[in-house]
Parts: sequence; structure tokens; C-alpha cells
Amino acid sequence: MISFATLAVLPRALFALWALLLCLVNIGSGVLAVLRKRYRYTAAALLLFAPAYLLWQVIFDIALCGGTAQLTALSAAMGAWQWLYWLLAMVVLTAAAGLLFGYNVHFDRTFITPATIKLYLDKIPCGICCWQENGRVLFSNRCMNELCAALTHQTLLNGNQFRAAIGEDIVTLDGKVWRFVSREMEADGERLYEMIASDITREYATTRALEKDKEDLAALNRELWEYYRSIDDSVKRQEILQAKMNIHDEMNRLMLSTMAADTADTVALDDIFALWEQNALLLCRDADEKQGQRQIASLESLAQALGVHLVWRADLPQELGDKQKELVFTTAQEALINALKHAQAKTLEIDFARENEAWLCSFSNDGSLPRGEVHFAGGLANIALLAKEQGAELSAEAGEKFTLILRIYQPNG
Repeated sequence: MISFATLAVLPRALFALWALLLCLVNIGSGVLAVLRKRYRYTAAALLLFAPAYLLWQVIFDIALCGGTAQLTALSAAMGAWQWLYWLLAMVVLTAAAGLLFGYNVHFDRTFITPATIKLYLDKIPCGICCWQENGRVLFSNRCMNELCAALTHQTLLNGNQFRAAIGEDIVTLDGKVWRFVSREMEADGERLYEMIASDITREYATTRALEKDKEDLAALNRELWEYYRSIDDSVKRQEILQAKMNIHDEMNRLMLSTMAADTADTVALDDIFALWEQNALLLCRDADEKQGQRQIASLESLAQALGVHLVWRADLPQELGDKQKELVFTTAQEALINALKHAQAKTLEIDFARENEAWLCSFSNDGSLPRGEVHFAGGLANIALLAKEQGAELSAEAGEKFTLILRIYQPNG
């Protein structure tokens, strides 16, 4: 058999290249293992690197010296081996180096490592930075580095200085709105600081739009109130004018009848005086009825202006006093406004029912039901206080529909 040292130059050169490639593969495996902090595999890579480098060095000595007389004892002994032994050794080393390198690459792709975490955090659209109490940055992803460069025109080296340079929590940069949130945490007994920058451009624009809509709605609400008051004043003026006309016509008729009556006819005079008394009572009752009609018309005008359909399930009880009726219409008006404002209702139903010694005035809407327990606030709180002063009671029920219940106590008889 031919020894390795007596091989031609070209085969020995191929073996040298093979050994050099094995050295490079083992170096790569060692570096990957060190980066993953898997030092056992680093040691294995070094163990495979040593024989590969030794073979390469022996080939280099044989090529350099050109004869066995000038070779070292180790190089001469290994050069005297048959070339098949060299081939077997190279194949074994290649298989071992390939398995080790392949395992390192497979581990890097299938297991969570610091490198994979860094790669993932560099791809997310938000910025992340973590630093120690003295400001030394432990970690920062690509997005946070770019934000720091854009805001401070410097590299992110000190977390405390970067946080101080930001100032406000919300920053606008290149047409985007970023929100910076910082927090303290403790790891292994060491106090650390973390800051996350989130792109809230869409949410910020939506919030601004909602705020503008809220302002527009408040302005519309004020206009509706002004319109409601103008309608109320217009209805009052029209009712007063109509009442004056009716009173004027009735008085003219009674005055003409009185002037035309025979003063000697006692019966006719008694009839005329009775007619005066009757018309006076009718005028008083008509005034009360017109007051109730005016309040109903005002409430229906407000409902029409708000786009809410008002349904009367029963007539207003005539047994109620003026203050009680005023309380009913005040509650109905507040229920109408709240039905549209808070529940987006389309219909408000008003019903009256007698229960023992109280009248139940219910106001039900078909809007969305409130979540959780109902607490009166604003106008309803004032109405509840006013009802308590009049001996009445205001409550709410959320069943199939949301219903306000005004309980007016009024004993029978």
C-alpha cells in the first residue's frame, strides 16, 4: 500500500483543503455554541478541531520540507501511514463535525435562545429598552434605537438620559404618534428599568375624532335646549293669545247679554248672573286644561326635535296637583333626553297606573340597557331630590326595557 507521504502533490493538496475546511467548520460550531452559552458543545468543537488541525499541519510540513529526513518525528510517523487510514480519519472527523454543526444550527432554529429573542424583538413594530439603575443599557431593539436617533440625534447608550430627553409620554415624530411607558422591575435582586414605545397613531386619531364628536354633540345639545325653550315660549305665547281671545269674546257676549236684559225681569237677571258664574268656572278650568295641554305639546315638540317617538299609554291623572303634574313633566323631559343621550332610544312610552295609595308614572325606552347598578346623577339626581321633597319617590328598573318609575303618593278619598 502507498503511504500518505508518497502520494502525489494533488491528492495531498485535496487532503489539506479537506482538513482546512474541517477546521473552519469546527470553529463555526464552537462560535455558535459560545453565543448560545452551550459550553459543552464548545468543548466538543475544540476536541474535533485539534485532530483536524493536526492533520492539516502534518500535510503542510510534508509539503514544506519535501522529504522525510527533515520532518519531525510526529509528521514522519503520520506520513508513513497508509493513505487509506488518512481517508478513514478524515471521513470520521467530517461526520462528527457535520453532526455537531448541524445540531447547533437545528438548536438555533427550533429552541428559544437569546439570539432568537433579539431577532423577534427587532421585528416587532414597537420599541423596547431595558437598562440598569446607573443608565447602562442591557437591551434595546431596532425600533427603539431608531426612535432614540430621531429624537436625540444620538446613539442609545444611557437609558436614564433617553427617558429624560423624551419628556412627555406622547411624542409625535414623522407623522406618527408614539406613547412611551416606563416601569421599574426587579430581577435577581437588581433594580431594572423598562420602557416600551407603542405606535398609537390610529388610536390617537380616533380619540381626537371622538373628542371632536363629543364637542359637536355638546353644541348640538345646547342648540336643542335653546330650540326647546324657544318652542316652549312660542307655545306659551300662542296659548296666552288664544286664551285672551276666548276671554274677550266670552266677556263681550256676557256684557251684551247683561246690557240687553230687562232689569225688571228678576228671573232673567238670575240666569245672566248664573251664566257669569258658570263661565268664570269654565274659564278657570279651561285655563288648567290648557296648561296641561301646553306641557304635553311642549314635551311632544321636544321629542320630535330629538327624533324620539313619544307614546302615551294612559292619560295624565287629573287627581294630581299642579306641583305633582309639573314633577311628572319634568321627569318625562329628563327621561326623554337620557333615553336618546345614553341609550340611543327611538321610542319612549309613558304610562300611568294606580297602586294602592300611589300613582305610578313609568317612562320606558327601547334603547340599550345600562351595565351594572343604576345610580342617579345630574338631572335625575335633582329630580329624585325634588320628588323626595314632595313626598314622591323616583326609582329605575332594567328588565326587558329600561324604565324610570315616579311613585307619587296620594291617599284615596
